[in-house]
Amino acid sequence: MIFCCLPVKAPSRAKERLRTYFTPEQREKFARAMFEDVLVEARKVRGLDRLVVISNDAQSLIIAGAAGAQVLLEKDQHGHSASADWAAAECMKRGAQTVLLIPIDVPAVRAAEIESLLEASAALPRPHLVIVPSRDGTGTNAMVRTPPNVIASRFGPGSFSEHVARAEAAGAEVKVMRPEGLLNDIDEPADVERFLATATAGRTAELLRDFFPGKASHPA
Repeated sequence: MIFCCLPVKAPSRAKERLRTYFTPEQREKFARAMFEDVLVEARKVRGLDRLVVISNDAQSLIIAGAAGAQVLLEKDQHGHSASADWAAAECMKRGAQTVLLIPIDVPAVRAAEIESLLEASAALPRPHLVIVPSRDGTGTNAMVRTPPNVIASRFGPGSFSEHVARAEAAGAEVKVMRPEGLLNDIDEPADVERFLATATAGRTAELLRDFFPGKASHPA
């Protein structure tokens, strides 16, 4: 069984590197909008047995449940790595043989890009890791892990090389992919500016047009 997991940090504490760019209220709305955009695309993905949202934020779990996702209440959050590995373990208890981990800060992602990761995974022997780096090549923006616990997560600076090294040490085959929508995570003001220049649709784009009238790209 293939599960897609979306770990959701409490939006009130999300995107702290953007605290000088957005007001606290804007930052929370921005985090929620990105989550909703990723959730919409994840729901369209073919080949998934289950879509799971993990969070300790009640509103995020309500939105996820209404969208048909299974929700897992995380009592305490100790960073993205801990959340991802806890989610993977919980999914294994529910029968998952493969887990796809996607962050919620990639609002430009499209369902077809996510499906391409699953297609690549299906062609690989067990155990394996399909991994998407950040645009600068240092971070990790998505992983398909078979089995779900083939490696422990180590998100943060330098995580891409660390995840690859851990997979190789575990004897897992590694495939690197770079779907455009998954490369574009939004962590820094420059990432917001890039998204503003190209985004035309989605909740995040609409919100940014409200925040920065006349600055964001508009649909034709």
